[in-house]
Amino acid sequence: MGKRWTDSDLKNLQAKGMTVTEQITSDVPVIPIAKKIVKISVEKNTIEFILRAFLQQGIIPEYVTEHQFDQSRKFRFDWAIPSLMLAIEYEGIFSEKSGHTTVTGYASDIEKYNMATLQGWKILRYTALNYSDLAQDIELFLSNL
Repeated sequence: MGKRWTDSDLKNLQAKGMTVTEQITSDVPVIPIAKKIVKISVEKNTIEFILRAFLQQGIIPEYVTEHQFDQSRKFRFDWAIPSLMLAIEYEGIFSEKSGHTTVTGYASDIEKYNMATLQGWKILRYTALNYSDLAQDIELFLSNL
C-alpha cells in the first residue's frame, strides 16, 4: 500500500516550490505526486536576449553566464563579459525566497560587489523595474571605453 501523505507533508512540499497533484488508480489509495515548479523569468530572459543580440551584431565580445570571478569565495556573476571586465547582475528581490532581501544575503551581495570592484570589474545591476535599461547601459559603457 502507498504512503498516505499528511497535510503537513503536503505543506512542506509546497513550501519547497513543489506542486502536488493526485495520482488515482483503481485499487490503490490516492497518492500525491510532487513535481518542481519551473519559474520563467521574463526579466532574465530579456537580459539574455539583449546580450545574444548584441553578440550576434558584433556590438559586444563573447559573454558568459555564471562567471566565477573569485576562486576563494566562489562568487559568480549572472553574466559577464570577461574581456571588458563587465558584470551584469539580476537582483531577484521579488521572489518569495530571495537571499537578496535578508540582512545576511544583502551583506554577502555587498561583499561580492566590493570584492569585484576592487579587482577592477564594472557591475551593472538590474531588477524587475529597470532590466530594460540594459541595452542603453551597455552602449553607454562601450562609448566610455
